[in-house]
Amino acid sequence: MKLLENILLPTDLSASSEKAVEASIQLAKAFKSRITLLHVYSEENFPEETEKFLEIVIKENLEKIKTKIIEADIEVADVIMERGVAFEKIIQIAQDRDVNVIMVGSGSKKENDNFKLGTTVEKLMRKNQIPLWVVKNEAVKPIQRILCPVDFSNSSIRAFQNAVTLAERFKAELNLIHVVEPVKNTSARLSVNVKEENQRRRDLKKKELNNFLSNYQLHHMKLTKELLMGEPFLEILRYAKRNKSDLLIMGTTGKTGLSKLLMGSVTEKVTRELPASFVTTKAKDITDNYLESNLKGIESILNPAKSLLKKGKYEPAIEKFLIGIKQYPDNIPMLKGIIKAYEAAGNEKKANYYKDYMKEVVERIWGDEYINMINLDE
Repeated sequence: MKLLENILLPTDLSASSEKAVEASIQLAKAFKSRITLLHVYSEENFPEETEKFLEIVIKENLEKIKTKIIEADIEVADVIMERGVAFEKIIQIAQDRDVNVIMVGSGSKKENDNFKLGTTVEKLMRKNQIPLWVVKNEAVKPIQRILCPVDFSNSSIRAFQNAVTLAERFKAELNLIHVVEPVKNTSARLSVNVKEENQRRRDLKKKELNNFLSNYQLHHMKLTKELLMGEPFLEILRYAKRNKSDLLIMGTTGKTGLSKLLMGSVTEKVTRELPASFVTTKAKDITDNYLESNLKGIESILNPAKSLLKKGKYEPAIEKFLIGIKQYPDNIPMLKGIIKAYEAAGNEKKANYYKDYMKEVVERIWGDEYINMINLDE
């Protein structure tokens, strides 16, 4: 199975949907994915002749889109026409087909609407559990800068893991930000120095951000991190505009705490302004089969194994690494560890076996161009 195998592309044949087609081709090329085309047409009853005419026109347009995708050397898994409520059918088919991501255009809105997203997209964001990629209605460009705000909640961690995978595949710069909501005023009865309290919060969050990043091996990619202070959704919007972000990735629920940052409401406020094309993740990862979302489970095996190896206890280290590989067969740090352990124990045959296996994993998941990036000494 590929890292990102199935893309569902619902289209209403609008100009906005055309941008989603282009972006889907871009994504499918990067991950060698296949695309399922979907059109949901209204349940409204028309005269029989009109119904037949509409069906012919829709089929012709879908065939044109299919041809465009195939000409880009992308597999079209299926072309589906369904009658019903658009967002309900999209969710149903996405679940039935076990897709990795739903990619849609930002949609159309009425002239007096305050928000920039179409009604179907708004409903998909609220009710859908599968990652949703919303393409802004503008020229589709190469993805060079990906913005991912985190609040250290499970949902933002999931969003960050997806951001890392996408940044690696697109060879894009990943901009990680955390927004600290400052103290604005205090009761006259409390002797709290606002400036000192805000500095204390900033220092705590800086430490938390560094600790968060220490769980990941990101030396091979261009990563920037920044701590901002202010109203979270405003700071995220300003950053996206200032840095001309190509893609924004956010979780749809979050945590409350000292900063009173609720990522769910922040995500809604940010995405409704559509500062860039964006991905929202809720209950599932885009690359659900391979992302190391169970980081604690991996670390509980990996760290003791590394410690044994460092102490020269090669056989116990090998046993520990083998347990890890059995549970996480595609985990690169685990494979690198067992290779080093076998080399240290003088078993070159086993070391070479796992080197070949690791190359197969890297090629299958990321592509053969990443094989030479593996450094066993790290």
